[in-house]
Amino acid sequence: MHGTPSLPVRTKLAYGIGQVAETIKSTGFDIFLFFYFTQVLGLTGTLAGLAVMVALIFDAVTDPLAGYVSDHWRSRYGRRHPFMVVAAVPLGFAWFGLFMPPQSLSQIGLFFWLAGFAILVRGIMTLYYVPYLALGAELTKDYQERTSVAAWRGVCGVLAAALVVLVGLSLFFPDSAEFKNGLLNPTGYPKVALAGAILMSLAILTSAWGTRDRIALLPKASNSLVRAPVREDIAAAWGNVSFRALFVGTMLVAVSIGIVQTLNMHLNVYFWQLSSSAIAFLAIGLLVGWPVGIMLAAPLHRRFDKKRTIIVAALIGPLAGNVAVVARLLGIFPEQSSPLFVPLIFSVLFVAGVAAGLAVISGASMMADVTQEHHFRTGRSQEGFLFSATAFTGKMAAAVGYLVAGVGLDLIGFPVQADPSQVTLAEVTRLAWLNLSACLFGFASVCAYFFYGIDRARQEHTARELVAREALL
Repeated sequence: MHGTPSLPVRTKLAYGIGQVAETIKSTGFDIFLFFYFTQVLGLTGTLAGLAVMVALIFDAVTDPLAGYVSDHWRSRYGRRHPFMVVAAVPLGFAWFGLFMPPQSLSQIGLFFWLAGFAILVRGIMTLYYVPYLALGAELTKDYQERTSVAAWRGVCGVLAAALVVLVGLSLFFPDSAEFKNGLLNPTGYPKVALAGAILMSLAILTSAWGTRDRIALLPKASNSLVRAPVREDIAAAWGNVSFRALFVGTMLVAVSIGIVQTLNMHLNVYFWQLSSSAIAFLAIGLLVGWPVGIMLAAPLHRRFDKKRTIIVAALIGPLAGNVAVVARLLGIFPEQSSPLFVPLIFSVLFVAGVAAGLAVISGASMMADVTQEHHFRTGRSQEGFLFSATAFTGKMAAAVGYLVAGVGLDLIGFPVQADPSQVTLAEVTRLAWLNLSACLFGFASVCAYFFYGIDRARQEHTARELVAREALL
C-alpha cells in the first residue's frame, strides 16, 4: 500500500523488545526445563511429557479467550497495553518458582510442581503475548512495513535466545571435574531462572512504555464486536481459506517442534556427547542463521511473495536440521576428533536457523494480512482473536509432540539421571530415530501452505478498500 508513512524506528524497536520475554520463556523451556526435570531431578519422560502437555493444552485454551477479551477491551490505555503491563511482574515470580521444586518431592510431587507452575507461567504469558502479537498487526497496514515490524520482533527474539544460550550456558552451567557436562549440575538452574525472571519483566514493561504513544492511533473495539457471539467469530475465521492454510500449517509445524524441542538437549548431551560449552558454541550457528533469515524476508517477499518464501523455508528447515543426524547414523559423519566435526554441525545449524527465521517472519506477516482481510470481510477488527486462534492449534499440536517425545523416551528405555558415558550406543541410536520422526510433520506443513491465497496485489487492494470505507464513517 503506497503512501503509508513508515513507523519510527524507536517504535519498532520498543515493540521488538517485547519479544524478549516470550523468547526467554520458550528457550528456557526448550533448553533447560525438560532436561532439568528428567535428567537432573529424575522425573520419568512420560510424566514430564504429560506435565508439559497439560500446561500447553491449558495455554492453548486460554489463548482465544485472551484474544477475545483484549479485542473487546475498552479503556483510556487502549485494548492491548493494559494486559501487557499487568502480566509483567507476576510472570517473573512464576518463572522463578517453576525451577524451585522442594528437594523432597516424589515422582507425583515433581509432576504436579512441573504441571502447576508451567500452567501458571504459560497462563500469565498468554495474558501478555496474545495482546502483544495483536498490537504488532495493528501498528501498520502496509504490506512491506508489516514484514519490517515482524523483523524487528524477530531480531530481538534472536538476541534474547543468544543471551539465554551463550550467557546462560557458559555463566551458570560451566563444565567441572564433578560435572563434565555442566547441565547436570543442579545449582545452576535457580540462577538462570532468576536472571530470566528479571529480564522478562523488564522487557514487557519496556515494550509497553515504548509503544504507549501509538495507543491513540490504534483500532478501538467496535460496537459490532460487542454484539457478535464467539461462534460467529470462529465461523467467519474458518471460512477464510488463507486462515485455514496458516492454521493447519502451524499445527503440523508445532507437532514437529514439540518433538524436537523435547529431545534437543538429550540429543546434544547423549547423541553428540557435547559439553555445555560446546553446546553454547554450536548454538551460535543457529542463532546467527536466524537474523540472516529475518533480513532475507523483506527482499524475498518483494521478489517471490510470502507464500513461496514460507514453503521453501518449510522444506529446507527439517532437511538442514537433521542431515547431520542421518549422516551420523549412516556412519558417514566425521568423528568427534575430526577437525570437520564442529564446522559441519555449525553449518547445518546455520542453514536451519536461516530457514527458521525466514519462516517465522513470513508466517507473522502473512497472519497480519489475514487479519486485515477478515476485517474487510466482516467489519470486525479481531487481530487478537485470529492470532490467538492460530496459537491455539499450534500449542495443542505442540502438546502432542511433547507427549510423544516424553513417552517415546520411556518406550525406547532411555535412562534418567545418566552420565553420558553410561548410555549405550543402541540407546542413543533409538533416541536419534525418535528425533527424526519430527521431520514428517514439518514436510507435511508445506501442503497446507499451498492453499494460502493472499498476495501483494490482493492485500493492497483490501487495504485501499478499508481506508475508503473508514473515510465514509
